[in-house]
Amino acid sequence: MEALTDEERMLWDSVAGILSEIADPADLWPQLAELGMLGLTLPESAGGAELGPQALMVFARAFGQAGLATPFFASEALAMPLLAQWTDRPEVLALLGDLVSGARIATLALHDLKPVVARRVSDAFALSGVKMVVPAGANADIVIVSAMLDDRPALFLLDLPATPLTSTPYMPAGPAADADIALDGVTVAKTALMAEGEEAVRLIAEAEARSQLITCAEMLGGMEKLLELTVDYLRDRRQFGQSLSGFQALQHAAVDMYVELETARAMLDFGGRMFGASDGERAAALDAVKLKMNAAAKLIGESAVQLHGGIGMTEESLTGRIFGRLTTLRISAGDSRSCMNRLLAGDRSVALA
Repeated sequence: MEALTDEERMLWDSVAGILSEIADPADLWPQLAELGMLGLTLPESAGGAELGPQALMVFARAFGQAGLATPFFASEALAMPLLAQWTDRPEVLALLGDLVSGARIATLALHDLKPVVARRVSDAFALSGVKMVVPAGANADIVIVSAMLDDRPALFLLDLPATPLTSTPYMPAGPAADADIALDGVTVAKTALMAEGEEAVRLIAEAEARSQLITCAEMLGGMEKLLELTVDYLRDRRQFGQSLSGFQALQHAAVDMYVELETARAMLDFGGRMFGASDGERAAALDAVKLKMNAAAKLIGESAVQLHGGIGMTEESLTGRIFGRLTTLRISAGDSRSCMNRLLAGDRSVALA
């Protein structure tokens, strides 16, 4: 990533300090709330900090280095920026205080297992369908759901405790566990409709772009830590009377990891600069960034485990936990095949400028 500003450096130092003292991931969210570090993208009038994507990338990179799966991605990176668009609506403003205080978690459900359709029923909407792999869906209290309404995209705001739906969580369990959410038979009030038509298309495109960018930032943090852990291990571990770092073949493997890391870092900088570009240019650029991140994460992750040996595969090892997290992130917000297919279908080159 590009050099941090003074404000971003303060954020980095703060969140890194918290993460260094966390023993249980469940304790993280209350601590962030206590320090006023939630609601980063919300306006100050709603209790937020009015920060942009760069601040979210700083947090995500720190979480990546810690190897922690947290509700940050779902609530701060996906849901909050959308809710910030609707702070003039009383039903939204009433929820934001709970989100900023850490009392509740929000998420965004975009991907369909069974197409989600909304029908107008008197002064309400009837929803049907199933959302899959909803980030932090197992523990979220508020979910923004995409659906087709009158053959046009729409976004609905659902208060989950008050909505009769079925949630099926994925393993492993935890504060950031994903879930499938079945909406069949769900009826919501007319005020639950947040956006439709072109506005919904624009907001969904922005959310998908932000999802890719923040996922890539977390991946960079994980790769940075894996290289650091691997180099330290090679220096400390001795075999045949010398440290492993003295063997040329292992030096070459570490150098390959470093080259991939620096290339990935440059691509993430490019993605950050392109976030404000037009929809088509932004989408192509971020697909290219995610494609490179996926390849770099595979090489760095697998090399780190190989160079550590058996200990690198264990849950007790930070190397093993980060490797597992990177493996998950490689298929999140765009796996390599889908990114490549979109780039080929677009028939366009990506200028790294």
